[in-house]
Amino acid sequence: MKKLSLLLLGLFITLSGMSQKGFETIIPTEDGVFRDAHHVVETDNHGFIVSCRSKDVYDNDMLLSLSPEGEVNHSLIFQIDDKNIKYCGLYKDTEREDEYIAIAILSSGYTISSYIQNEIAILRIDANLDIKSQSLCSLGDDIINMSSWQLRDLPRFVREDDGNFFMVARCQKTDCYCRLYIRITPEGEIVKIKEDYSNNTQADRLMDLFLINRAKMNYGMIMTQNDGEYYYRIDSTFNSICVARLTSLKIKTVKTNPLQQYPDTTFSYGPRGGKGLSFDDDSFFITSTGYYFKHSNGKVGWCHFLARINDDMTVLDSLTWDCSMASNSIPINRLAATVKALSMGPDGAIFHCGIDGLQDPNQGYMSPTSSHIVISKFDNDLNLLWRRYYGVNDNLYNINGIQSTNDGGCILTGYHAKAPGYPTYYSYILKVDEDGYDAIGENEESLAKPYFCYPNPAKDNIYIEFSPDVNCQSVVIYTLDGHIIETFQETSLQNNTIDISNLNSGVYLMKIRMTDGKEFSEKIIKE
Repeated sequence: MKKLSLLLLGLFITLSGMSQKGFETIIPTEDGVFRDAHHVVETDNHGFIVSCRSKDVYDNDMLLSLSPEGEVNHSLIFQIDDKNIKYCGLYKDTEREDEYIAIAILSSGYTISSYIQNEIAILRIDANLDIKSQSLCSLGDDIINMSSWQLRDLPRFVREDDGNFFMVARCQKTDCYCRLYIRITPEGEIVKIKEDYSNNTQADRLMDLFLINRAKMNYGMIMTQNDGEYYYRIDSTFNSICVARLTSLKIKTVKTNPLQQYPDTTFSYGPRGGKGLSFDDDSFFITSTGYYFKHSNGKVGWCHFLARINDDMTVLDSLTWDCSMASNSIPINRLAATVKALSMGPDGAIFHCGIDGLQDPNQGYMSPTSSHIVISKFDNDLNLLWRRYYGVNDNLYNINGIQSTNDGGCILTGYHAKAPGYPTYYSYILKVDEDGYDAIGENEESLAKPYFCYPNPAKDNIYIEFSPDVNCQSVVIYTLDGHIIETFQETSLQNNTIDISNLNSGVYLMKIRMTDGKEFSEKIIKE
């Protein structure tokens, strides 16, 4: 066994007790290294193990052990042979009860120009983060690194039915770049390895990897290259085929008047951010920021979409939402999560995560701005069951991934920064129940809202988008000292539009009451 050098073990963080089915946990840095929550696995006692990735690709990552209520019981930061650990996946050990597998790559060197990543580490741990065993696999000195330091892209792993792991990495060698495919056992033994130089560019970025056919062991891979995003199919022998260019792929066409010469609106795959999710051996789901074009008047706008596609890239079903006019060349409407935007629940329902307010998945690090988390739940026929919006004040939220949980809800991992100034980033973990709420009980208030108001600030109108599982009874606008300005009953709400054109410029309070008695408050600004 390699030498295990413990730097920090057993860091306890005590948080206030939260509900059993939902919680929000914000974890500050303890050693001066900014980290954001990333991979997650549910433990046998319904708690969680979470990896927190360092902001810089060469710094060390951290593991957290959380209770079912979101309390951090243990944290672990350590090195192997004086090398930092970069976690790439967390899994339940299918052969050993109450044990879990953490897959990582080791990083040596402490600057952008000097770090090297050419070893894979497989750790077996328990729910208390005690290390039971570790295995290392060296890929040789010809490998320089398996990540892009600027974007913090690390190898992607998929667990196969026999317990082995399939890995794809964008790999820098001593004299070139390639894509590296590896099948590795839980004991760290390489079953098969292949370097792929076809259609390879230095600009490659691995967006997603997912299993598309378990029987044939075929995989889907989404890559960003020089001129857009592409979908690749990889078979069991690691032959890679470029199936289609995703950027500008037509998702659906809508005709408002079937008799007109040209269809009214075409929805297409957008410029970045594709994520996939296996559905069955014949199809998979895909999501991304999209765009639309209205042929009748030439208007262009941004949207979001979820589509079911077969392996020949035929769209079998699709759903679009968040349609907004393009004010510039960059979409700012609910980008897909940075790493993983889709997860399937035990009942077959699909959880989708996006971010409202970011122009780029890494904007939280580069130029912080206010943002909100958007979680949607769909059935297999792409019917929207509910949509929830999370976030307070003008704080920054960004999500790395979403994972369904055994109780029918889901857990999200990412990072958070408080306004104003955003001087410090925190690891952020949000657990919601099957109805999308993060807190339950008489004395607990959920951060989740079943509606979204936009724009804010506004000049003339504020639009309210309601989740399909709620009904609005009334909307009342108050001055900050409590005087009622105007009341809108359900019957008077035209297309969920609130006319504020007659209000003086300033700040107001808007209270939204649902038919089930729940009330929500929004601070609105009239320009």
